[in-house]
Amino acid sequence: MASVAATAQADTNDFNVTIAGAPANSVLAALPSSVDLDVAVSGLPETVGMYALHCKVPDNPRSAPTQCDPASESLAYLPAGTVPGGARTFPLDIHAEFYGLNPAPQGPESAAPELVDCRADTGNPRTTACAVYILGAGREASNPNYLRVFPTQFMPLTKERRDDTLRVRVDGERVRPNSTPDLVEGEAVPFQATLRSGLTPTISSDNCSIQDSTITALADTGTCTVTVMSSGGKNVKPLIRNFTFDLTS
Repeated sequence: MASVAATAQADTNDFNVTIAGAPANSVLAALPSSVDLDVAVSGLPETVGMYALHCKVPDNPRSAPTQCDPASESLAYLPAGTVPGGARTFPLDIHAEFYGLNPAPQGPESAAPELVDCRADTGNPRTTACAVYILGAGREASNPNYLRVFPTQFMPLTKERRDDTLRVRVDGERVRPNSTPDLVEGEAVPFQATLRSGLTPTISSDNCSIQDSTITALADTGTCTVTVMSSGGKNVKPLIRNFTFDLTS
């Protein structure tokens, strides 16, 4: 058992992460509104999974983050055993603003998305409003040996931004926020959400599934709520819209 413990400790000590070549605790400074940065991981043990996500720094910096960017390109998950040799490099899309969600919600009800502005003044020149967090997955989620933090600092806005506009179509028909179209259980129909800015929105739903540009009701009664979010950019403001569908058989 002693030799196993020693090996595990050695593996932990070998774990390292850099973002854009910078080590942990380095401020990723002067970032534009949206940017792809390379995350380089090495020494990740085969039995350990890992998350990388951009979040609002909690009021208590020692607490786990609860407001994180839910965009698929802004959250990376490396399952245990999927990183040959323990090393991988991947891009992470980092936004100055986003509608934050709790990556580990407690209870059946999830809190409504909160608009996070990473440019916000913290009142302390030595801290930032947001950071990229590297965390162990599963049983290692609270293991400090896999925790790495990269504070993010964004360039200020230099001009007034316009509102973005959203169009949602289901089966070719436009859906408006105050309408409640029907969805038939198990029947996949074409779904499209387009922003005038050309940005790619983040889409989430309950009681229905959205994938491969289709939407499918998962029940024959009740409703499905689809939430469409955009982090905005240097020219357009963030956006969030909810759409409700009646579920039928």
